[in-house]
Amino acid sequence: MATSRADQKMRCAGACWLCLASSAAAFTAPTVVSLSPTAPTAGSSWRPATRTFATRMVQTDDAPVATKTKKIPAAVAGEGNLLAELPFPSIYTAFYTAIVVLTARDLTENVAIQRWLADGASFSDVPWLSFSGGAILISYFSFELARMAGLGKVEYYDDLSTEGLKVGSLAQQAAAWANAGEVPTALEVEGRELAVATFGGGCFWGTELYFQRMQGVVATCVGYTQGRTEKPNYAEVGSGTTGHTEGLQLIYDPEVVSYSELCDKLFSTIDASRLNLVGNDVGTQYRHGLYPHTDEQYDVAMDAIVREQARRDKWNQKVVTEVKRAAVFYPAEKYHQRKLQKGGQSAAKGEAKDVRCYG
Repeated sequence: MATSRADQKMRCAGACWLCLASSAAAFTAPTVVSLSPTAPTAGSSWRPATRTFATRMVQTDDAPVATKTKKIPAAVAGEGNLLAELPFPSIYTAFYTAIVVLTARDLTENVAIQRWLADGASFSDVPWLSFSGGAILISYFSFELARMAGLGKVEYYDDLSTEGLKVGSLAQQAAAWANAGEVPTALEVEGRELAVATFGGGCFWGTELYFQRMQGVVATCVGYTQGRTEKPNYAEVGSGTTGHTEGLQLIYDPEVVSYSELCDKLFSTIDASRLNLVGNDVGTQYRHGLYPHTDEQYDVAMDAIVREQARRDKWNQKVVTEVKRAAVFYPAEKYHQRKLQKGGQSAAKGEAKDVRCYG
């Protein structure tokens, strides 16, 4: 049976998806890492993970007195997720590229266009019915690929001036930290010292609203972190080649809510056993992670990972949520900030209604 060009394009897109999915699966094989203290790295007091078979003890629900030994997969230390460490294109980049390439091939093989080229390619004789549709597709998706490559990039941090603490947004402050290349640990607000936390939970719209509703969370900001380039925008991160993940940075009152509770909240919103995948969003830009700002937060984050791993052992699942030291956090564009709240969903403290990321 003859295969149409549309079918070929869909099969190519499907092949791209399968290639990425299988590649992600290939890097999920867990190893274990040492959580024991080692010598600090140069200029830092942080303890790097090493590839040994040390284990961490945790008291699980089914063992209220005696603790059980659990081995942690290497992904919690940022190891094993090579798709995030390499400039690997996202599904969207692969799909857009496939459309451009296949459409260009269709145009070159079109009989009417070949005849027009052979006759001298006069503008007055352009076979528009054969040419226009393909040209539009190539133009649009080439433009999207150019945006993903950072062409025509516009600085937008000044637009975040209205996203301040008065409206429960940390974006203005996060932009100042990013411009200074600073990774903060605390922020003094009205005489109170508030702690800073950063998480990755897939699409940052929903993650932000979950945390906005928590008692003790004072302000939030969505953005990009853990990547290789400075000040990326949404299109660049969506390309999958910058290494960033969509993240959430927030300030909270430790006297009202603990960092441990914040970590547990993240796990309640994701499937911690799925690598580079949250809900229907696929790609390294949607990977989930805990990004502690202090040694104390690091220890608490690892304890949270162990608790989640203990919970998932009954299903023989491995937690692949990464734990990496907090890096410079780049706030996202203004239209992303408090997106769901601005769209009409309640951000009131204690709100129990479902979070709808789309619609």
